[in-house]
Amino acid sequence: MGDLSANFSRSEFQCKCGCKKFNITPALIKGLQELRDYLGMPIIVNSGTRCPEHNAAVGGTKNSYHLRGYAADIWVEGLTPKELVRAAEQFKVFLHGGIGIYDTFIHVDVRGHRARWRG
Repeated sequence: MGDLSANFSRSEFQCKCGCKKFNITPALIKGLQELRDYLGMPIIVNSGTRCPEHNAAVGGTKNSYHLRGYAADIWVEGLTPKELVRAAEQFKVFLHGGIGIYDTFIHVDVRGHRARWRG
């Protein structure tokens, strides 16, 4: 059980540098929970909220949606990033948001307009 939704907890989205900054928009949590329910498989969050220092350390863009709490980098055991993208695009919040595909994970965000890229 999560404290943000049925399957997601605040600790999964806190900045990974140790500062524990937390700022995640409810729309992102709702979209991730819908995706998790659709897949019937756990979603692992690599990165949620980032403080400016951590964002710079990991090579995040200056205006990263992680800084605003609009983004998460995720993966699902047993699915390729390409399969995970196809699943995420079943939901309006991600279909009309940002999706980046990387070698081992995908980035999803709720920016409010469509954006796609390869990392």
